[in-house]
Amino acid sequence: MNIGLEIKKNNSAGHKFIQTTGKPISGAITEASVLLANQYLKQKLSAKSWRKEKRTWNVNFEFPPGQKKVSKPINYLTISEYIRLNGRFDTAQFNLPELECMWLDHATEMKLDFHIHDHTGTFGIASGDLQTHYYGKSYPINPLLKREGHLYTSFQPQLIARIVNDRQKLILNSDMSLTDDWVFDLRNLVSNTISLLDIAFTQLYIKAEYDPLPGWTFDKTKLGERHGKRLNDKFKWVYQITGNALNIEAEKESVENLRVLRNHLMHFDPPSLVITLEEVALWLNQIVDIGRILIKFRQALNVDISVGIINFLLQEEAVFVPFSKGKRQPLNSKGKEDYYSSTWP
Repeated sequence: MNIGLEIKKNNSAGHKFIQTTGKPISGAITEASVLLANQYLKQKLSAKSWRKEKRTWNVNFEFPPGQKKVSKPINYLTISEYIRLNGRFDTAQFNLPELECMWLDHATEMKLDFHIHDHTGTFGIASGDLQTHYYGKSYPINPLLKREGHLYTSFQPQLIARIVNDRQKLILNSDMSLTDDWVFDLRNLVSNTISLLDIAFTQLYIKAEYDPLPGWTFDKTKLGERHGKRLNDKFKWVYQITGNALNIEAEKESVENLRVLRNHLMHFDPPSLVITLEEVALWLNQIVDIGRILIKFRQALNVDISVGIINFLLQEEAVFVPFSKGKRQPLNSKGKEDYYSSTWP
């Protein structure tokens, strides 16, 4: 028996309880612009130094191989101005090449809507990229698709785009935030966000095991098995493999809150749940911090930071907008109130 209790004091139908400031979280545009300028122009300058630089440069590259191309003139100022106007960065607007780490970002995606089999055999499509460009010749998996379905060599780019899109939809549809469907969409978003971290760590572990980059160390006695590891232990893999520290003190609270929330939403342990929309707005902004962790992750690995992750960082800041404008009691994350009233002591 399902007992539903709904107490209405105000006619809030159509009210969007979560909105945005219309711009990224403070500091994100500067950080994104520095990352893009430094990567495309092969520099290591600070925002302060870049702001003084008025010169522009053209980026020369080949795509596809053998076909020479030249970008439009760029510098930190042109990049940051574009982001401020558009809220994201688009390589096509500057005729720039994509920024990607082959084994982290390059995703070969194949689809079949048929199955062909006769006396000569069965038609199929396979990818050899995993050995050639990803994890080395000794990597034992060779994906093969021979009937209706999908083949992916990576899921990270698709998941990044999905999280950005789903977060935006939750905010746009926050007039439906008191429905069960909206809560289930939130559940999926939180789960996908933590999965994005797990995928990155799994890719790092497998790369180090089968095809380590110069200077990397793979010691299974220290790393342990990939499976059954706590997320906090996986963060240690970065230093244990690369020798470079992953400093996420500023994002530690965000990832811990989302990790605990994901476990609660997935396992419903304890079997009770309180979700306040004011806290959801905070969680939506903490999701953006996962993008910042992925940036630090790649900096520690000394690999390219994709435009997809940079645009992840540039998502608009969420704000809670109550329907009632009266005096409110502030959230108390230290007490057993709101969401925390439905968690174990």
